[in-house]
Amino acid sequence: MSKKSLAIVLVLFAAVCAGFFIWRVQNIGAKNEKMEAEILKGLTAEEISLVLKSGDSETGGIAENAETRAAFLKGLREYLALAAQARRANLTEDANFKINLEYKQNILLADLYNAKLSGEQGKFYVVPKEETEVVWSKPENEKQFEIDMDTLRAIQTAVAKERGDGQTFPKLQGGSLIKARENWARVKILSDRAKADAEFLQKREVSLRLKIVEAGILSADYLRKNWAQNIKATAPEIAEYLAAHPEYDVKKKRERAETILRQVQLGADFGKLAAEFSEDRATKSKGGLYENVGKDVLWAEVENAALGLENGNIANQIIETQTGFHVVKLENKQINKDSNGGESIKFSIRHILLQKNFEEPGNRYPDVPAPFVKAEEIAKAEVEKQKRSKFVEAVINRSQIILPEDFTVEPPKSVAVNP
Repeated sequence: MSKKSLAIVLVLFAAVCAGFFIWRVQNIGAKNEKMEAEILKGLTAEEISLVLKSGDSETGGIAENAETRAAFLKGLREYLALAAQARRANLTEDANFKINLEYKQNILLADLYNAKLSGEQGKFYVVPKEETEVVWSKPENEKQFEIDMDTLRAIQTAVAKERGDGQTFPKLQGGSLIKARENWARVKILSDRAKADAEFLQKREVSLRLKIVEAGILSADYLRKNWAQNIKATAPEIAEYLAAHPEYDVKKKRERAETILRQVQLGADFGKLAAEFSEDRATKSKGGLYENVGKDVLWAEVENAALGLENGNIANQIIETQTGFHVVKLENKQINKDSNGGESIKFSIRHILLQKNFEEPGNRYPDVPAPFVKAEEIAKAEVEKQKRSKFVEAVINRSQIILPEDFTVEPPKSVAVNP
C-alpha cells in the first residue's frame, strides 16, 4: 500500500471513530435525558393532597397535625431521593425489579378499581367466582403466578442475605398458597379492567400513585444493594455500641435481681416488687403469681427450687434459667393421690424475673409491649439505624427533590359502602 493510500485509510478510520464517539455520546445523553424525565423528583402540595385523598382511611391521619405531616414529607423526600439514585444506577433494568413492579402496580390498580366499582354500586364489590375460575383455566396465568411468587421469594431472600439475618422463605403451601392464588386472580381481573378503562387511567391521582409505587420499590432495592457495604453493622461497631451503653449489660440485670432478693428477704412486699420490677408480662400485674400449676409447666430450674421450699419461704439464691434471673417464693404446694395410688402435685409460686434480654427501644406501638431482644440485636439495629440515616442523608443532599413545606388535605366525600 502506498503512503498516499495509507494516509487516506487513516483519515477515514479516524472519521469513523469520531463519528462513533459522537453517536455514543449523543445516545448516552439521550438515554440520560429520558431517564431524568422519568424520575419522580417531587410533588406539589396539591398532588400530595390528591394522593392522600385517593388512599384508604388510614392515610387521612397523616394530615391531622404538623408533626405527622412533617414526618410524612421527610419520609417522602427519602423515598424519592433513593428512587432517583436507583434509576441512575440502572436498577430499573433488573429483571426482578420489572416483575416486582408490575406485580405491585397491579395490586394498586386492583384496589383502586375495586374502590371505584364499590362506590358505583353502593356496596363492596366482590369478584364473581366464575371469573376467577376463568383466570386459572389459562396456562399462561399459572405460569405468571409461579414467576411472581418465585420473584418475591428471591427478593426476600436477597434482603435477608444482605442483612445477614439467616431468614429463609419456603414456597407457599396449604392455606397460604390457596389465599395467594385467590388474591392473585382477583388482582389480575381487576387490574386488567382498570387498564382497559382509559378514563380511569388518565386520572392524575392514579398515575401519581403508580409512580410512587415504583419509587417505593426502587428505594428499597437501592438500600438493599448498598446495605452490606454502607449500612450493615460490623462486629467492632456492635462491641463499641455496647461498651458505650452499659444499660445493656446482662451482669447489671443479675446485680439488680440480687438486690431485689435481699429486699424480700428483709421483709419487703414480694407482690409489690414483682409489679414494679418483674419482666414476666404474664404475671407482673398479678404480683408475680403463678397459681395452681402442675409439674413441667414452668422453667425446670424454677420448679425444682420452688418444690424444695416450705410453704411461704423464699429461695435463698437467684435461680438462673435460659430466660433470665428469678427471685422465687413458694406460696403453697399440694400433693394429691388418685385411686390408683399415683401422686400429682399442684403448687403456686410468686417470682420476679429479670430477663437476660432487653426491651427493644423505640417502640412505635404504645399499646403493644415492645419485644425483649438480645443486647447484640439492639446494638446491631441501632448502629444500622445511624448508618442508614447517614447514608440516606448523603443521597438526599445529592438529589434535587422538590417538596412543599406543608400541605393540607380536604376530607373525601364519604360514600356508604356495605361489605
